[in-house]
Amino acid sequence: MSESRFSVVPISTLVKDGAGHVASSIGSIRIPEFVLFGLLMAGGGLPISMLGPIPVGHLILGLICAYGVFQRPTRDFGKFQLIVPALVLALFYVGMVSLFADPSAFAAEWQERLLRMSAVTVMMLFLASGRLELRSALLGCFVVLVVNVPLFYAGLVPDTYGGYLTGLIGDKNAAGLAYAVVGLLALMAVRSRGAVATIVAFSLAATWLTGSRTSIAAFSAGVAWIVLAPRLPMVGKWVLGAVIAFTVNLLAEDYSQIGVFSDREGSDLLRQRIDAASLERVEETGFFGQGLGEAYVVLDDRTWFFHNSYWSALVEGGWPWVIFLVAVSVLIMVRPFKGQVPSRQYLAQGAGVAVLICATRLGEVLYTNVWGIAVGAALFLLSAKRADEPLDASTQQASTV
Repeated sequence: MSESRFSVVPISTLVKDGAGHVASSIGSIRIPEFVLFGLLMAGGGLPISMLGPIPVGHLILGLICAYGVFQRPTRDFGKFQLIVPALVLALFYVGMVSLFADPSAFAAEWQERLLRMSAVTVMMLFLASGRLELRSALLGCFVVLVVNVPLFYAGLVPDTYGGYLTGLIGDKNAAGLAYAVVGLLALMAVRSRGAVATIVAFSLAATWLTGSRTSIAAFSAGVAWIVLAPRLPMVGKWVLGAVIAFTVNLLAEDYSQIGVFSDREGSDLLRQRIDAASLERVEETGFFGQGLGEAYVVLDDRTWFFHNSYWSALVEGGWPWVIFLVAVSVLIMVRPFKGQVPSRQYLAQGAGVAVLICATRLGEVLYTNVWGIAVGAALFLLSAKRADEPLDASTQQASTV
């Protein structure tokens, strides 16, 4: 299948600064993935949110899947090939739970949620198999996140949360998740130290501008993992994970309203009320859950989604569903039972750590687009080049993302 490509001009020959190093280290980009994933990242803030009954974000996700069908896979999953039937069975299970559940008054449409999650699965597997080129997808996402900052402060994109960086992402928590996780994943697309430093500095600053304390902690923890984990044995990684979990919990409990966050008392009280009501629904949930779309509470005649993605999974699909999602996230991205691995895999591990932290406080995180991209990137790094794949320049480049 022919591929449409262009080469990024080596800006480092013109501008000797960090941004130049980023551009010169990117290499070639496949246009369809770059554009489609950029649009996917911007789906929350586009001028048109619906096309008829279909959300634009869902349509873009569908276009990505349709495009991937006609591309040639370049990777084999090998010992990870069981992930495909496992994902299919898990989606079938949660679909059956939803089908036979008695939906509550304000529940979201479970059919639409299941269809979107199925599309996220296809996208994830296409990224992992090389049908969708990972580097181009990551750069498309990251460039939109970069462009979003000046557009937001110029007042050209929506401000949906009182001055905190949202813009094309649409939602404050979704923006925090995107800048934290995609900022770490974007490190896979570059190699020079200047490029890495530039991406880390920008992503940290942008995550801070979202005002999401959880995302700031998640990004910092991901960077710490990337820096420290390669120097530790397997047991050392467990200790590092425990230290990160303790530190994040301590910051959330004791230092969440200091400095620039000292004015959050009102919003934190509302969040506490939502959490209390959410916990009641968790405690009422049976072993197999209540079905997709049920992770919400009603307060003051308004519906609010859970702020904890683990609780959401537990209410929607019960213990089998939440255990499956956590297992996939941990075993594929973080890989706690593996010792030393190739350096690029630590980037996926750092992104996995950030995802797991974001899932504690940012609402829907598991089985979102960002989660799918992160798991797909991790699977890509764990897969092997297909034996029948020719060793042309583009293949070599994709294999070394």
